[in-house]
Amino acid sequence: MLLQEINKKVYTAEEIFEADGKNTHLDHAEELVFMKGEAGLQQVIKTFYGLLNILDGQGDGPSVTTKWDGAPAVFAGIDPADGQFFVGTKGVFAKTPKLNKSQDDIAANHPDVKSGGETVDKSGLRSKLSASLEYLKGLGIKGVVQGDLLWTKGDLKTVAIDGERYIAFTPNTITYVVPENSETAAAMKAAEIGIVFHTNYEGDSIQDMKASFGFNADQLTRTPQVWFDDARIKDVSGQVQLTPQDSARIRTAINMLENLKINAQAFKVLDKELPIDLVVELKAHANAPIRAGKGFTKDPSKFANDFIEKIYDRYETQLDNLKTGREGPAGQRKLAVQQQVVDYLKKNSANIQQMYMAYLGVESIKMLFQRKMKEIKAIDSFIEQPDGSFKVTDPEGFVIVDHEGNAMKIVDRLEFSAANFAKD
Repeated sequence: MLLQEINKKVYTAEEIFEADGKNTHLDHAEELVFMKGEAGLQQVIKTFYGLLNILDGQGDGPSVTTKWDGAPAVFAGIDPADGQFFVGTKGVFAKTPKLNKSQDDIAANHPDVKSGGETVDKSGLRSKLSASLEYLKGLGIKGVVQGDLLWTKGDLKTVAIDGERYIAFTPNTITYVVPENSETAAAMKAAEIGIVFHTNYEGDSIQDMKASFGFNADQLTRTPQVWFDDARIKDVSGQVQLTPQDSARIRTAINMLENLKINAQAFKVLDKELPIDLVVELKAHANAPIRAGKGFTKDPSKFANDFIEKIYDRYETQLDNLKTGREGPAGQRKLAVQQQVVDYLKKNSANIQQMYMAYLGVESIKMLFQRKMKEIKAIDSFIEQPDGSFKVTDPEGFVIVDHEGNAMKIVDRLEFSAANFAKD
């Protein structure tokens, strides 16, 4: 039944896993099938069962937090090396950490850059980090925390929706609104900066720090200059109602996903022996229709065949562009690599199809959860239309954190990922 559904419908949702102990880049849950094979699939299945248990009210399970569409991601806290307060972006975990402990650091670490012969203005980012450095240090942060910046002074605006007035802010794609006459709006207007925290880090050095999700902001000191919250949802089962039919359908789908067997070992060998990063290539191939605003490719056989053809065509383009032509030494080497890669992929076409079946299976179950969880809202959310009107939208998504610290995000990929891809 599940695999029949996969071939009939296009499912759109996103779950992303934390990588490398730092919440600086999160991979889609379905991409763990490409990255980790059977182990990745079992990781997803275990989280799905735990989430179903808490939504069913059947006991303890993973924690759930709201995914805020903030930007940029801000890291703030104490550098264990010298005890100084700093703020930064994802660069804090770079090989050479970009820790901003002064306004001069911000200017030095985040200059304007050249791209395609044009200057990319980074003054907006510098302004956000400057406000973060000035005001977040008053919160009494211990260790390091990560949050999504919602606004700084001047970003808030007043809008009218259906005759009612709201305070609104649009940090990225979604516009969030709160009633203008509410206590929340008053606190926001009085603040210099707004942020939602979701992750904390511990370790003896910046390089060795590990992430813990579901940060509790109650431990921070309240100041009028900073409006902040954390992303935790305190009563998930009380806000999501599953019927016995809902639970049975989801459980059956997970059971069928559990029966799928995939073999990623062959691709690990390929990655080592040939000049191609298969994981990166498969992820890009699967993401291509999302970037185009379309649904997922539904046919695993077509997915595999199109992928092999895409790789073949890429080598053909490279060969056509060689100054010495196909007959020269470079051309002959390139032809040999092309043949080796394509032959290997054809030999493993069935494995690609199996992996993609699992990928689609994960997507289908995500949508079953997403349809039930989308009514959970921390703040009303809209997407502003070209004519200035506002269209109601679901929250960007949710982050599911299991007892082992693995994090998974549930997001509507067509609505949000495609919109974010369009900004690139």
